[in-house]
Amino acid sequence: MRLFVTARLDDLYARWTRWRLRAAGGKAGRALRVRGGVPYLAGQLILGEAVRLRNEPVRIRLKTAGSGRIVLGDQVSLNSGVTIFSAASVEIGAFSRIGDHASLFDTSFHAVHEGHAARPRPIRIGRNVWIGRNATILPGVSIGDHSVIAAGAVVFQDVPSRQLWRGNPASFVKHVRAGDDFIRQ
Repeated sequence: MRLFVTARLDDLYARWTRWRLRAAGGKAGRALRVRGGVPYLAGQLILGEAVRLRNEPVRIRLKTAGSGRIVLGDQVSLNSGVTIFSAASVEIGAFSRIGDHASLFDTSFHAVHEGHAARPRPIRIGRNVWIGRNATILPGVSIGDHSVIAAGAVVFQDVPSRQLWRGNPASFVKHVRAGDDFIRQ
C-alpha cells in the first residue's frame, strides 16, 4: 500500500513540476520523474526526455537570472539538494548524473575588485558525466564526455573527456575507460 501511495505522490509531483515549468516559460520532455516533492524552479529551464529529479530529503534548486538558462539533456538525473544557478548558461548533456548537494554556478554573483562587475561565464557538462556528492562546478567550466568529478571536488578549470578529477582545487587523477556508447546506470 505504501509503495502505491508513494508512486501516486511522485506522479503528482511530476505533473505539478511540469505545470510550474510551463507557467514560467520552460518545458519538460516526456516521462519526467519527480520523487519526494516539487523542486524549487525559477527562470528559463528546459528539461529533456526522462529526466529524474530526486527531492528527498532536500529539494533541488534550479534558478536563472537575466538571460540565463538551464538545459538538462535526456535522462539526466539530479539528486537531493542539487543547486544550479545560471546568469549565462548551464547545459548538462544526456545521461549525466549529478550527486547529492552538488552545486553549479555560472557566476560569482559579486565583483571581486572595486569598479568591476561579476562576469557570468557558461558551464557545459558533456554526455554521460558523473559529478559526485558535494562537488562544486564554477563559472566557465567545460567537462568532457564520460568524465567523473569526485565527491567534494571544486572544479574551476576545464576537464577533458574521459578523465577522473578530484580535490580542491580539482586535479587530474586518471583516465576513464569508456566507449562512445557507454552509459552509466
